Amino acid sequence: MNEVIVAVADWPVVTMAELCSGNGGSIQTGPFGAQLHASDYVEVGIPCVMPQDIRNGRIETAAIARISDADHQRLHRFQLRRDDIVYPRRGDISKRALVGEREEGWLCGTGCLRIRANAEKVVPEFLAYYLSHRDVCEWLETNAVGATMPHLNTGLAGAVPVLLPPLPEQREIAAILGALDDKIEVNRKASATLEEMARALYRSWFVDFDPVHARAQGRAPAHMPPETAALFPDSFGDNGLPLGWSFGTLADLIEFNPRERITKGTIAPFFDMRALPTSGLNTNAPIQREFSAGTKFRAMDTLLARITPCLENGKTAMVPELGDQEIAWGSTEFIVMRARPDVPVSLPYCVARDPAFRDEAIATMTGSSGRQRADAMRISEMPIAIPNPEVISEFGIASVPQIDRIHQFNKEIKTLAALRDALLPRLMSGELRVGAARAQIEDVA
Repeated sequence: MNEVIVAVADWPVVTMAELCSGNGGSIQTGPFGAQLHASDYVEVGIPCVMPQDIRNGRIETAAIARISDADHQRLHRFQLRRDDIVYPRRGDISKRALVGEREEGWLCGTGCLRIRANAEKVVPEFLAYYLSHRDVCEWLETNAVGATMPHLNTGLAGAVPVLLPPLPEQREIAAILGALDDKIEVNRKASATLEEMARALYRSWFVDFDPVHARAQGRAPAHMPPETAALFPDSFGDNGLPLGWSFGTLADLIEFNPRERITKGTIAPFFDMRALPTSGLNTNAPIQREFSAGTKFRAMDTLLARITPCLENGKTAMVPELGDQEIAWGSTEFIVMRARPDVPVSLPYCVARDPAFRDEAIATMTGSSGRQRADAMRISEMPIAIPNPEVISEFGIASVPQIDRIHQFNKEIKTLAALRDALLPRLMSGELRVGAARAQIEDVA
């Protein structure tokens, strides 16, 4: 049996199959197509985990499929338990997610593989971290079946060599790395809350006109100081907008695809389509790349994916600080949205994330059914209610600090993730023992 990780400590190497034998352990694929059809999915029901739901070591539910109670019972042997590990069977087979309390009883869906370890032999959290080691991921990809589409099966999963410390040390290693992941998750949740607050504020003020409705009914607008409430009228005009407001277009507030220049051959931050998440404000980290041709943008610009299916999936992000570099570049499939002077940087992002905007943007798409693109010019001509400048300014005062705090959380997340990724291979090989590692994270987590 080949050793995947070069050991410094004197620990045994066992196979995954050994770790999944006995005490209810198993390695099992999800139901095949004949057992679960696309027509079986329902709008409300038990979540069914598919490969696309596995991201960043977690199971995301934004677009998760669901099944009925009857199918859930029929397919009971594919149900997930806490501490199971779920893999895609095809494509990016280095992805994995550890099942938590929330996912207890969900279904391991078609296209996935479930690893259920024997807890008397291995700590599941330790095993999940071990499987995220870059050398283990490379081993899986190298040994996978299929040249163009890597395929993970039960035999290959069972053959994975695992360098196995004693159980007490496994628990310590998992606790150290888990403390960093816990802090990352706290920051992610705080970021999501702040973003939702900014988006809700935009919709309340500029789409639903909640403060105006409240004042028209003789009520004080909720959660709003009197001086801010006084900026809004207490009635509507003949045009259906708050009195004194007017109809305009998005181009009045937002510049679309502003012109920028990067000299060919210049090394600059590069963002591809994978840098844009389907939820959340922040991009993934850029890489430094020699400019050839692509969309150009600056920090605090909003990037909107314009191509099928990225637009429908909600791929949108705000460009983070670029350090000492003023301009970044990326995919030609980005639409760049930049706040005009005296418009807060938060407004283009909140517009791009608004469901009504996205529906209208999708309606502008043209091209073949498999390769449609949204039209930036038509999007810029979409109507929008234009308030007085004081309201726009106040929106910035309320929302920009939230955006700034999200960017700060993202910096902390990157620092924590970098520390975790640096500690993981050293802990897994025994090069760094738990006491020394704990000292390194005391001031961080």
